[in-house]
Amino acid sequence: MSDPAGQCPFLIPVIADTLWMSPTSAYCRRPDAPVKVPARETVERVCTTPAHADCAGFREAARPT
Repeated sequence: MSDPAGQCPFLIPVIADTLWMSPTSAYCRRPDAPVKVPARETVERVCTTPAHADCAGFREAARPT
């Protein structure tokens, strides 16, 4: 998550990972959906790269209302 400009804007870094049942670096919080914890591989492959823009959920949330 070193490139904030290239990561999904709904990706929230986890600071105190002892609060989670299993360690995670981030969770996804879209305004219109419940909290989702993506797999570590998904965070690395999709969420922290421009690939998140291809996600249907991201496109739906980014549409003007």
